[in-house]
Amino acid sequence: MMSCARAALTTRASQICPTSRARNLVRAHDSAKRGMSRRPLLLGGVAGVTARLGSGFAANAVEAAPEKGSTAVGGDAPAAVMSPAVALVASLVPGQKLANGAFQVVSVERVPEYSVAVAELVHVKTGARWMHCGADDGNNVFNVAFRTTPTDDRGVAHILEHTALCGSEKYPIRDPFFNMLRRSLSTFMNAMTAADYTCYPFATMNTTDYFNLLGVYLDAAFFPKLSYEDFLQEGHRLEFASKEDSKTELTLKGVVFNEMKGAMGSQSARFSRALSAELFPTSTYHHNSGGDPVAIPDLTHDDLLKFHATHYHPSNARFYTYGDLPLEATLLKTEELALARFDKLDVSFLEVADEKRFTSKQQRVEVNVPTDAVVPDQNKQTTVSRAYLMVNQIKEPDAGLENFALVVASDLLLSGPQAYFHESLLESGLGSGFAPGTGYSSSRRETSFAVGLKGVAAEDVPTVERKIEETLHKIAKDGFPRERVDAVMHQVELSAARVSTNFGLGVAFGAMGTWVHGGDGLRPLRTPQNAAKLQLALDADPQFWQKLFKKRFVDNLHEVTVVGVPDAEYDAKLEAAEKAKVAAIASGLSEEKKKRIVTEAIDLVTSQDAPQDASVLPTLKVAEAVPREIKKWNSDVSRTLVSGTIKKPVQIDVQPTNGVTYVNVLFDMSDLPDRLTPYLDLFADFVTELGTKQRNYKDLAQYEKLISGGIGVGVDTRQSLDGVGATEVFLSMSGSALDRNVSDTLDLMTEIATGANWLGESDRVGLLLSRRAASAGSSVASNGMQYAKAFATSTISPESELDYRTAGLPHVAMLQRLAREKKDGVAEVEKALSEIAAFTLTSDKVSRLRVACVPGDAVEVAVAGLEKFLGKLPAGGAAAGKETTVTDSLAAFKPNPSRAFISVPQQTNYCAAAYKTVDYQHADSAPLYLLGHALSSAYLHREVREKGGAYGGGASASPVEGIFAMSSYRDPNTTGTIEAFEKAAVWASVAGNLTPEILEEAHLKAFKAIDAPLAPSGRGASLFTNMMDDASRQTFRDRLLDCTVEQMRVCATKYLVNQTPALAIVGAPANVDKMRKAGYLILNAEGIEIKEEVVA
Repeated sequence: MMSCARAALTTRASQICPTSRARNLVRAHDSAKRGMSRRPLLLGGVAGVTARLGSGFAANAVEAAPEKGSTAVGGDAPAAVMSPAVALVASLVPGQKLANGAFQVVSVERVPEYSVAVAELVHVKTGARWMHCGADDGNNVFNVAFRTTPTDDRGVAHILEHTALCGSEKYPIRDPFFNMLRRSLSTFMNAMTAADYTCYPFATMNTTDYFNLLGVYLDAAFFPKLSYEDFLQEGHRLEFASKEDSKTELTLKGVVFNEMKGAMGSQSARFSRALSAELFPTSTYHHNSGGDPVAIPDLTHDDLLKFHATHYHPSNARFYTYGDLPLEATLLKTEELALARFDKLDVSFLEVADEKRFTSKQQRVEVNVPTDAVVPDQNKQTTVSRAYLMVNQIKEPDAGLENFALVVASDLLLSGPQAYFHESLLESGLGSGFAPGTGYSSSRRETSFAVGLKGVAAEDVPTVERKIEETLHKIAKDGFPRERVDAVMHQVELSAARVSTNFGLGVAFGAMGTWVHGGDGLRPLRTPQNAAKLQLALDADPQFWQKLFKKRFVDNLHEVTVVGVPDAEYDAKLEAAEKAKVAAIASGLSEEKKKRIVTEAIDLVTSQDAPQDASVLPTLKVAEAVPREIKKWNSDVSRTLVSGTIKKPVQIDVQPTNGVTYVNVLFDMSDLPDRLTPYLDLFADFVTELGTKQRNYKDLAQYEKLISGGIGVGVDTRQSLDGVGATEVFLSMSGSALDRNVSDTLDLMTEIATGANWLGESDRVGLLLSRRAASAGSSVASNGMQYAKAFATSTISPESELDYRTAGLPHVAMLQRLAREKKDGVAEVEKALSEIAAFTLTSDKVSRLRVACVPGDAVEVAVAGLEKFLGKLPAGGAAAGKETTVTDSLAAFKPNPSRAFISVPQQTNYCAAAYKTVDYQHADSAPLYLLGHALSSAYLHREVREKGGAYGGGASASPVEGIFAMSSYRDPNTTGTIEAFEKAAVWASVAGNLTPEILEEAHLKAFKAIDAPLAPSGRGASLFTNMMDDASRQTFRDRLLDCTVEQMRVCATKYLVNQTPALAIVGAPANVDKMRKAGYLILNAEGIEIKEEVVA
């Protein structure tokens, strides 16, 4: 189970200058993804389905993509001049000693396709392995990982990951990790528990920061306190409802305990876990490494200490570093701070045994799973999936080639309407979407593939199984057409050419899945070789695919079929079982044990409230580390596109995009009839899914994949930065392509904009509606915090209300209705979408355009293509007449702060409180932004997470939207957390509580978000979408740097204290009666009020 265990809920950079609302980005490039400027890795597959069997780490790379022009697409790797950082690594030789002889070089390999060189070393004394990837990249990465192999579901590896970061030998204060989050300019900090290893990665562009974090991480990993109090806080504990009164109800608490109740609270999570357990009946992957809430309370503190002693040892460690810092300095510091204190330990007993392969076909297995929060058809709630165990990546000689081939095969089977299982399963109408866990997974020692359907009628399960077998046998007989393979390989090339923001981290995560088991640590960098091998294999053997599928599917006896049977009382039964278990414990407690529970609770609170001397931790200084000047991208806004009589402004961003061009067109939707607003997200989602007058939807998807990085449409708003002008509502159409394909891609955008089949594809629309309804219904529980915040903000902000109507609970409810109404629902949608297209996709509605590409011919090619695009659009569209428009609706909005509880089948809660504040250019906007960071770190983390037991809690200010919000995540509490939000505001308003030290830390947290590396394709995006010019950005930055403690305190008093916040909680049904008595409006997962039952 992956655990982004330490991620705090804090304000993000996107909330300062959002380039687009994420929910509206449909199959489009991420034009403003932040991070380091490097080529991306393919995570989870070749641009295909990324779901994995069972729980795994989201960042685990399956394969890396090659650079443009590499052998993956048939060319030789380009010669390149090595940067000093790369040359230094490349100059190492096997056998060479480093760090005063502490380390010995084992191997050195240049990877010119990625402009890096990699050295693997061994620590002579302990046998610890080290891999360094030298690169011309200032965003340096460190990661240390330990093979952690659970033998049960008590979550020992996960709880250890948490407690290890709660104080250490050199830094004995409470929670150095969260303290360092606000004392650093890190671009990434976290700790994660995967299925078979635990890792501690960070990244930063500041050299001082790098060595500060290195010291803290090494001390946490190798010399943690692991105190009993920290175990009680992070793992599990018994506590009376009133901590000091043993006569009150006994309860179970703990951060990980509540985290996993939330993580395992969805049908998707439970089914995926069951599928993994059945496929791996004898190995470590049978168990939930994150911990099952039912078993977590059985873990003891003693077990934790023993697990650390045997697993967190250098002999069981894998170190990874990346970037342009000299390797030797890191090796010397690591030897000094940690490794010199250890001797070699025999860790062979930690080796993961291969799964015992089945020798005969297995019987179908049925498991109970929770129901989704909302389902369109009560008679179709079963889930069925077939899973196969495949490549042993450690022992099989051709593992690299077959693994890559199966990644490609997974894409061909699952990705897009032209995919084989799309036709045989999704278009069959047997289910509402692919089953959880569908896809190819290579994040573990042995790879696997799973495919199935959710939303199936129980009687149709055998038919689904038959169709799966028939599809796989068809490939085993006929193979794949080469042109389809070529389209996937184009995506490999395009993905490699895109300048990414997470290359170093991607390699770090991608390596561990095999490297911790003694396999190839360079696996994420092998794609060029494996792609070339695949092309050669296909050329040499026309039966390659047939043989592969016969071996891995048809003749593979290690397969399982799991059927998930929905149980509406699943969560209630778990809650009842937990209460019964605790009641049984309570009934057997002696007075002495009761006193001990009370004492432990009091001691824990005392520890949590005790002042901490954070000065023992290293820190950066804002005055030294944060420049006053903004980064300028030199966008050119002087040009005008001309096509006949049409003239439109275009923004040109010349950036090092590595041969990929990005284009964006904004269409004004201000006069769209408001009655069409509920269908806007469907319009964006379906725009490339219905085919055009020239191509059916399957051919369109195939061609789009062959020439472009995807065509996307989203709906967004641009709020006035000064709070005076009207809000702009626009449709954003975007695309990306290799420079050689830009003209063809813009022709395709024209084809879609002018000729999409909004009418006449009823069967296709019906299928898309069914899938979207199922997806939305299952999303409410897993995205509870987002829904809670969206509900709350929608009652105080017109722009948020527009978002909520198109993507919140009203959208969920509408989708269920449309899916149930079938033909009538399809007809309604077709009519609405065709109207939106007629109103919007015209040349007179084009507001502005943007091109981001390398300098030179690429600019003119893109400009010419956009002029052609403009000329092909119809000149004028429909008019709203006397109808209420979107703009009218925004202007008529009246705030009415909510107080609502949304009941959703699950065991934890998500609380949100939102306040309307000021516009971006207001003098108080910057202090409010800093106040969000300050409240998160200095108050809410302690009260909501440490004391309350929630997995996360914090505050955030969104300057552009003018919203200040507080929220909690996977929270056992409801009204108690809302009270903590209110107390946080009061606390901040009291003179002396906010200090210069807190302000300094808030500044560091703010600027790590604002100054995080930005991919070249996103440079200038905030100017394009939000009209945020250099002057306004500089003013905001100056106000941040000049902000005082008193300004933050005054803002807390003015905007938070004695104000009426909008409140919303997405939570467990068990809380309904309590929340009704507290005066909350009670709603179901579709946003419909649940009336109180009146007993006659």
